[in-house]
Amino acid sequence: MPAASLLTRLGFDGPRLAFTLRTAAAAALALAVAAALHIDNPQWAAMTVWVVAQPTRGQLLEKGAFRILGTFAGALVGVALILCCAGTPALLVAGLALWIGLCAGAGNLIGGFTGYGTILAGYSAAMVALVDFGHPDHIYGLALDRVLTICVGVATSFAVGWLFTPLSAESDLLGRVRRLTARVLRHLAAALDTADSARVFAEERAIMSEMAAIDDMLDPHGAGSARSRHTVRRVRTLMAALLNGLVFARGRIGTAPTARQRAEGLAALRDAADGLDAPAPDPMPLAHLPRYLSGDRDDPGIVSVVETLARAVQELQAPAAPARDGADALTPPFLLHRDVVGARAATLRATGAVLVVGAIWLATGWTYGPFMLMGAAIMTSLFSTFDNPALTMRFVLGGSAAGAAAALAARWLVLPHAADLTQVIVLTMPFIVVGAFVMAHRLTLLAGMDYNMSLLLLLQPAFPLHGTPVGMVQMVLAMLLGPLIALIAFRLAFPMDARRRRAMLVGMMVHELKAMARAPFGPAEAARWRARLYHRLLRLVRWGEKSGDRDFAAVDGGLAALALGTAIRVLHGRLAESGLPDSRRRAVAAALASVAVLSEQPERVAGALERAATRLAATGHDDPDVLRRAAAAVRANPGFFRDHKGAEAHHAAPAAA
Repeated sequence: MPAASLLTRLGFDGPRLAFTLRTAAAAALALAVAAALHIDNPQWAAMTVWVVAQPTRGQLLEKGAFRILGTFAGALVGVALILCCAGTPALLVAGLALWIGLCAGAGNLIGGFTGYGTILAGYSAAMVALVDFGHPDHIYGLALDRVLTICVGVATSFAVGWLFTPLSAESDLLGRVRRLTARVLRHLAAALDTADSARVFAEERAIMSEMAAIDDMLDPHGAGSARSRHTVRRVRTLMAALLNGLVFARGRIGTAPTARQRAEGLAALRDAADGLDAPAPDPMPLAHLPRYLSGDRDDPGIVSVVETLARAVQELQAPAAPARDGADALTPPFLLHRDVVGARAATLRATGAVLVVGAIWLATGWTYGPFMLMGAAIMTSLFSTFDNPALTMRFVLGGSAAGAAAALAARWLVLPHAADLTQVIVLTMPFIVVGAFVMAHRLTLLAGMDYNMSLLLLLQPAFPLHGTPVGMVQMVLAMLLGPLIALIAFRLAFPMDARRRRAMLVGMMVHELKAMARAPFGPAEAARWRARLYHRLLRLVRWGEKSGDRDFAAVDGGLAALALGTAIRVLHGRLAESGLPDSRRRAVAAALASVAVLSEQPERVAGALERAATRLAATGHDDPDVLRRAAAAVRANPGFFRDHKGAEAHHAAPAAA
């Protein structure tokens, strides 16, 4: 039987095992290099290799860079806190709590590898300040040791990983986006040409799911390369145009196409989709599409939708141009959703956990209390960005316990046979290799990283070996209390999971719609509102899938929110007209004012939009159709807006999101 088949039958993921074995080899090399340089804590170098290992070069480069920057910033703060507060432990705990909480909140708000580096700066201060708290005169050496080991780990990871790690698969991403664009064009043609709303809605949900999945992979794809970031921004511009097409298509379901649409327009849409799906796709498949639709005066909206889509596709396929003034020149800007509420919860949770655990340490005077505090700081800040931190903590606790058991076995059964530091390092390496298999097995992969982290943290390979069995058991207990305390914190203090994140995201969308209705805005502001709503809709679809709640209409409700946002822009535009008759002005103003009760009385909002549409029906514009579509969407999804009014109340600053 081939080795690959045997590994698969045993439960190992073959490609992942190859990746983890390479990482284990790099970790062992980093440990040896750090030991050869006589760095006091060489295990930190090996731990860094495991942490920064990534599937592509761009991600490896960016995470490694932020690992160094975050560690350096945290080390500086740790030194400053010790110098200022070494004689007053309570003040040190308060300073760490404030710094770690602020970094946890900022990291959640920023996201990505930049957010990781920010969170790392928080708990690195704790690692520098607490590892040898009883000897403040060692602080400079300890901070330098921490920074050097991280640099050794990152450099080793680069040296080994760069040989085996591929570049970002840009062609795969663009191919996926191209096929998605073709799918939306066919969907638009189908919506215009059929009254079978059930079939159209099913395809719409499938398209939205694919869009959300693509959006999930964009930030990692853009890591480590200005060109990749430029591509990601263009993809997001195209995704906004595709969402605009879906909103338009939903409003046209069941309407009979005009003669020109049936004769030329629908065929042109399908031909363009075929061109995108061809083995050798047309480089400009939509360049001439608006011409087939431009004579359709009965439905000018489709021309605008397709022109916007054609521009976005052409920009994506055009060569990358230098950005002006250090910024991407693409317009409109695609602003990303920022989880303000989650960031605030992360700040309060991490700050509170450090204060409580610090108070326990100060009250008991336990020798290993600093390690317990350090573990709580790391766990409550680093894992606050995870989808379901409380569930993750279970795997962390299990992996940490397994790693601790392996460390105890190595420390007292194997390493005592070493005659020098070289033999200590060599005898440690098999335990690192075992970690590769733990991370690649389907039953243990979620706990694998924590197995390796706790193993290396507790081994502390040195010669001669130091410590006692009782002391090491106490250290294991202190280390395991970290994830246990974090588990309690994630369950009791601002609990977070996919369903709660989804509810808060809906609340942010509703709050933003209310803010849009309260204040008039120009084209630039309108583009920003629309971009943020678009991205929040994609995140909402993703959180809806992760929550597993099939009764939650993320797509229907999210598209209703987008339709309402479009209606609000139309109403503001009409209200700004100087010659608008008083009766129409009052109806428009009343419709805007009604949005204030969207989360309590969505039906009232729908009624106000319908009355405004009736008042504006004689103007000859297509504005009444926009308002009627929004009214119908709100009326069809009242639960989407009403069920999340509690979450919406938490959002006080949507513009900063």
